[in-house]
Amino acid sequence: MLPSIALLFASAFALLALLPFSIAHGIAGVIAAHRELSTLSAIINQYPQLLEALTSTNGTFLAPSNAAIDTFVAAQGADLSAISNDTIQALVSYHLLPTALSAANLSVAGGAIAQTSLLSQAYANLQGASNVVYASAYGSAGQDSGPSGLKVYSGVGTPANVTSSDLAYPGGFVHVIDRVLNFPQPCTKTAQAAQLSTLYDALVKANLTDYVDTTANFTCFAPTNTAFQAAGIDLAALSSQQLVDALKYHSIVGSVGYSTALEDGKEYQTLLGVPVTVHKRDQQLFINDVAVLQSNVIMSNGVAHVLSGVLTPPANATTTTSSASSTSTSPGGASTTGTAAGSSTGTAGNGAVSLSARGVTCYMIVTLIFTSLAFA
Repeated sequence: MLPSIALLFASAFALLALLPFSIAHGIAGVIAAHRELSTLSAIINQYPQLLEALTSTNGTFLAPSNAAIDTFVAAQGADLSAISNDTIQALVSYHLLPTALSAANLSVAGGAIAQTSLLSQAYANLQGASNVVYASAYGSAGQDSGPSGLKVYSGVGTPANVTSSDLAYPGGFVHVIDRVLNFPQPCTKTAQAAQLSTLYDALVKANLTDYVDTTANFTCFAPTNTAFQAAGIDLAALSSQQLVDALKYHSIVGSVGYSTALEDGKEYQTLLGVPVTVHKRDQQLFINDVAVLQSNVIMSNGVAHVLSGVLTPPANATTTTSSASSTSTSPGGASTTGTAAGSSTGTAGNGAVSLSARGVTCYMIVTLIFTSLAFA
């Protein structure tokens, strides 16, 4: 099996030469010095190009352990040499953070969003920005009362434990993780993998699967199946248009809403024209009055936050047409133009405060309970 693994990593790290320079001697030396990385070290030593590629890039490398590589290989069920160069490059790029980040940097209260080098459009549909990982020593929502073990959350919210940290080299760090990071997936695949089947069914019924999967910079606030059940939601009793309207209420045009960027007490304009409000109290994040159970589930086109309940818009809410910085098709099929919430202007329609950073985001907090006044 080793030749196949070797070929995979040989190709992968050779492709790292395309990334900003400054990783090789440092990372290769750290890997060679640690027995828990001996599988990776053996691969590198068999291929001189790996040593060369790992010699000159400042930053942080999340290095899968021997056991992590074994598990990854077993899960492939096929010869890894068949993996395309593009996929290999994306895989390794997702483990490479272009900034030097120590364990302390990643273990801050609330967690930390860390930019990676993953730019492949298939896994980073973010208008040219690279995708991220979420690191937290305070649980999957970054809300635990005290720090515990540091974890790195990748695609579909899967955690990798940091088993050894701060293995330093000039220009950065290597952190050992106990699994190979998962690629970020689009919204619907993320919902399925996270066992949010009611959310997925709602998207299908509303005919929004393509929209939520292909819209760049998209954020999904997703109630659990239990939350839907507790609210007495019956998808069969709702029309497609009711579902579309609910999704538009829970969509914000702006930037990707990682929890670390959401501000306490701020309103964020929705695509329906009615804002939602973020609250942070007692170390917990709320959207309106609904608690976030798991934050920063990384998607290929944005981020998802799992909710403990469903959101209900105010009964007296007045809807307006939400706008975007460039013409685009909204979930209801309407074309919207103008300035996006969270765009570079820093403002949003109807006085709502915008999110910060990157281009167009859609906040999808898919909930299907609404008042008769709001959706009659």
